[in-house]
Amino acid sequence: MTLAPVTFSAPVTAMAPVRHSHARSRGTRLRTCPDCGKVDEVRSDNPAPRCRRCASRPVLKIGRERKSAGRNRETCQHCRIDFPAPPSSRQKFCSRACRVAARSTERTCTTCGTKFRIARSILSGRSNSSGRFCSRPCYERHLCRTPRIRGRGSRWVAVRREALRLTPFCACCGARKHLQVHHIIPFRLTQDNSQTNLIPLCRVCHKRVEAVFHNIEAAAPPIPLTKLVLFCSIHAVRTVTLHKLKALKSDASHRAAA
Repeated sequence: MTLAPVTFSAPVTAMAPVRHSHARSRGTRLRTCPDCGKVDEVRSDNPAPRCRRCASRPVLKIGRERKSAGRNRETCQHCRIDFPAPPSSRQKFCSRACRVAARSTERTCTTCGTKFRIARSILSGRSNSSGRFCSRPCYERHLCRTPRIRGRGSRWVAVRREALRLTPFCACCGARKHLQVHHIIPFRLTQDNSQTNLIPLCRVCHKRVEAVFHNIEAAAPPIPLTKLVLFCSIHAVRTVTLHKLKALKSDASHRAAA
């Protein structure tokens, strides 16, 4: 007995009729946007020369103008251009770039000559920054032009205490707190801890005097002449400050007696 071979055949499905789209029947064309250069396929009866995105920009601009018509008009404090701002806003600048430019200033690095920007708040005198160097390596390279000497000698504590006893106030502004003993000529140049080379200063005045000396040092004058000029200048200011403090003390005593 022989078995007939079994064959499997795929079900026959009727082919769906091909329907041509309405756009295909009318034809299409390639359009190149004159603004952005985009090439796309559009219907041949579409007369629009621009793509959808570029064509909507004028409409969006009109909508923004209508929306900003009811806003306040502010003047940028940096570029002096009028710009719209919400009524409750205290916006002072038209953009972030204007805000950064207005709150910073351009400086030139003393060591490498590179131009850089630094915030004006850093140079307000409340910090110990002078804004003369673009980076920490440039600052350290400037300090290491002469051999660095750690410490101020074995008797520095006693010498510093004696300097503060002789002048217990800042020689420039008369402050009595947070005093630092300044070397008129840096210790790294002369190793001089004599009282003629020391003067007490507050932190802010110490920073300013150091900046003046760095500018003088860049011209490389003779050290004895530099010490003479700076000694006379600083001690003259110290004498004026001492007289002002005495006048304030006498006025206070007269008021207390009255």
